[in-house]
Amino acid sequence: MRIKALLVLILCALLSLSLTGCWNSRELNELAIVSGIGIDRIPETGELRVTFQVVNPSATATTQGASTGQSPITIYSANDRTVFGALRRASKQATRQLFFAHTQLLVLGESLAQNGITDIFDIFERSHELRLNTTVLVSRDTDAASILKVLLPQESVPAIGMDKKTENTSEVWGETPQVNVFELIRELTGGGGFTVSGVRMAGSAENGQKKASLEQSKAETSILMSGQAVFKKGKLENWIEGAEARGTQWILDKIIETNLNIDSEDRPDGVAVNLVFSKTTVKIDMQNGLPVFHVRVSEEGNINETRSDVDLGNNKEIRKLEKEMEKRTKEEIQIAFDAAQRLECDYLNFSNELKRVNPALWKTVEKNWDQTFAKGRLDLQVKAYIRATGMRLTPLTSPEE
Repeated sequence: MRIKALLVLILCALLSLSLTGCWNSRELNELAIVSGIGIDRIPETGELRVTFQVVNPSATATTQGASTGQSPITIYSANDRTVFGALRRASKQATRQLFFAHTQLLVLGESLAQNGITDIFDIFERSHELRLNTTVLVSRDTDAASILKVLLPQESVPAIGMDKKTENTSEVWGETPQVNVFELIRELTGGGGFTVSGVRMAGSAENGQKKASLEQSKAETSILMSGQAVFKKGKLENWIEGAEARGTQWILDKIIETNLNIDSEDRPDGVAVNLVFSKTTVKIDMQNGLPVFHVRVSEEGNINETRSDVDLGNNKEIRKLEKEMEKRTKEEIQIAFDAAQRLECDYLNFSNELKRVNPALWKTVEKNWDQTFAKGRLDLQVKAYIRATGMRLTPLTSPEE
């Protein structure tokens, strides 16, 4: 028994040697939590200007008496040839070590995007801290640093607010997609075109940095979602918005929910339909040496508002409205398709679909795909259904009417 107990003690002692504890632990009060990153390119030197939006914990605390009157964020910027180099240079400004495990947002400056973003994302795949699910936006008509400096109402941390704004508009309007770092890297390595949501500033950049601008019902400076940045071979090629942008989302099967104002017999755009379901399928074949893109869309919606004298209890009237839904959807998809062909940039993902279903055919057209795509034909069919009309079957009218 004594020998057995001795062996157990020796075994426990040996096992304890492998228990190193939290050897690389870092205390929270020693870290500066980075909520957002902005990357711009300095035209004169070619260096990167990397901007870090850091959370001020004492200023964002919600407990009574915790507010210090400070700004909820602090901005640090550093210039270097690499993102990692700028990160280390920022240590000369920050009192704490930058911590990236909670980064919500990455903003790419328009000047950077125009010169190419391919070499920016190497650090995101190598680093164990930088998150691949971080939302990516492209600044429009301004630099990324200015976007990160603006304080937003309702959200104490602006990067979190912009992340939520991107998600919200993507889900309920459908014109701007929510793209993260992982998806962007996949598109870059795929070699084709792709789009990223744009963001722009409305108002004064200087006033947007002050807490005083939030002490009123309408902030002096706001950040707005603004179209999509079209990338070709890793460089910003153009901007699309409106029907071009939403039609793109339809083709890519990324419409979650949106609104369609459709015509009735007595009033243009008199009926508002909330689109609650949309499914797009794509097939591609070659005819006479050119591609034909067979796009099929099935969608469902509910009538949420009508300013038209239409009897929603009449099935024939419902069929007419469904035809108007199909017409309006076709118009936007055709506009988006024409825009992509004018740019000779297949950001509509047709190339990946052809590569997936017919690799042999893809190899024959791969080298000149952009030009081949631009000469292709769209075969589009849309089927729309109205599933609900609300509690009223006739429009609300005044007694005189």
